[in-house]
Amino acid sequence: MRKSLVLLITLTLVSPAFWTTAVQAQSSKATEASRVTKEKQAQTVKPVEYPNLRLPVSTNMPVGSIYYDYLDKLDGMGYLKSMLYGSKPYSRMDMARWTREARAKSQTKETPAYIDQMIKDLEKELAPEIAAWEDYENGRVNGKPGGNGAPLKIHEVSLSAIYNQNKESSYKYSGPSTASYQPFSTYNNGHHYGNGGNFTLGAYASGNLGREVALSLSPRLDYTSDDKFGAALDEAYLASRIGIFKLEAGKQALDLGQGYTGKLGLSNNARPLTMFKVTTEEIPRDHGLLAFLGKTRWTGFIGRLDGDRTDNNIHDYDHPYLVGVRSDLIYDNLDIGFGRLSMLGGDGNAFKFSDTWDWVRGKNAYSHDKWNDIAGLDFKYRFPGLHLYGELYGEDQANYLPSDVAYRGGLYFPQLTRDGRWDLRLEAAHTNNDWYVHWTYQAGWTYHHDLLGDAMGRGATKYYAGINHYLSSRDTIGLNGLYERMGEVSGVSPKVGQIWLSYTRRLNNSDRLGAVLGLAALKNINFNSGEDKTDKFVKLTWTRAF
Repeated sequence: MRKSLVLLITLTLVSPAFWTTAVQAQSSKATEASRVTKEKQAQTVKPVEYPNLRLPVSTNMPVGSIYYDYLDKLDGMGYLKSMLYGSKPYSRMDMARWTREARAKSQTKETPAYIDQMIKDLEKELAPEIAAWEDYENGRVNGKPGGNGAPLKIHEVSLSAIYNQNKESSYKYSGPSTASYQPFSTYNNGHHYGNGGNFTLGAYASGNLGREVALSLSPRLDYTSDDKFGAALDEAYLASRIGIFKLEAGKQALDLGQGYTGKLGLSNNARPLTMFKVTTEEIPRDHGLLAFLGKTRWTGFIGRLDGDRTDNNIHDYDHPYLVGVRSDLIYDNLDIGFGRLSMLGGDGNAFKFSDTWDWVRGKNAYSHDKWNDIAGLDFKYRFPGLHLYGELYGEDQANYLPSDVAYRGGLYFPQLTRDGRWDLRLEAAHTNNDWYVHWTYQAGWTYHHDLLGDAMGRGATKYYAGINHYLSSRDTIGLNGLYERMGEVSGVSPKVGQIWLSYTRRLNNSDRLGAVLGLAALKNINFNSGEDKTDKFVKLTWTRAF
């Protein structure tokens, strides 16, 4: 059996610059009292390398929020100077910083009404964090900018009505054997719709419990067409920090990479994972030998997967761990991310201390893989009027080089017209036949029967095109098309074509209405009989922002 791939570039994670900077940030806190005295005297705050450390700790904006689309558009239109990272979620404090950049830029040039409205929406959502930044820069609040942070409040409530017409609630992949696929419900935190009418009520709340502790909650209540009610917390976690290290414990979704229609390693296609997560502040560029690394930002986490992986008479281990490390190298117009994800351990497959060095260098047993790795790199470069991005990851390795690879490439044209009212995105992706499957963990790269990465599965090719038109500051319409050739079994290769029309209407300063109308044609979707099916999908969502 082949060894597991390791492509993680550890230089950026263990570099002297990284740890030296961390120590410097810690030591700077020891001189905080004298600095505050000088600041009071001067009635101003001098720029420092880690301004977030002087602000209350914040939680993150949930993955999938409309505000991520707003930032992408503002970035593409030239309203942001800072580079957006390839790892989500973004912290609310960072999003507030980018919003202030966009507002400042909007005051220097003619700004379309729909762009101005996006900035206003971000300013409303991030008002407490923006106020904290302003207090910090103006030297107010007696050395404690933002006071004790944002009050705990409900930010958003949404109600969705869904009509989903399909003959089967989900369709099986060629592998992993326990995973399933349903058009129009991918990247939905593991939530699938029943055949017929469905309703979902969701909310998002967050705020500070003190200057150094923050809480985020995203509850959801569902009703499906088979008369089933369900309640869940999509996200529930606490955030704190030690120096430049932000600590988060609880349940939240991660989205690692640059893909728009999915991520090759980890996305929000499956349920959010309960985890312990550590992220750093953006570390300034080193001025020595490692200056070529640019600014850096590091993420690491560990979480535990499901406990029913052996219930389907397959070889696997219940409760394995998922461990991830990632480093973003940030330049003026370029972000490069290096990452490694490992599924390891589990009941009856203990990860021992003696295994550590083999795991670090990617050495695995030929006869019994003790872990399953996905590792590689992704990037985004922004040209004027064009964003180019891609992902290249590997799963297995031979002689320390990838033998099974997957890749993605995309183009984003944010300004098909001068005012940016039309934009276009094109994307293609491909996975190897051995992608997401494993001899030791035969339930595959899954969590509660959903793929942790890209929903197209193994041995698949995907093509996407989407165009948006911003009719006004109130109305946006989009047309999207997706074609996927799934993995083959016994000579049968399913093909899925999807087309959907999206529309968003701003009703007032607090309410918006969204609609999606979709049609999916599935060919050879049943591996045994090669059946063809057609799914229809309609979704109406009302959202109120507070």
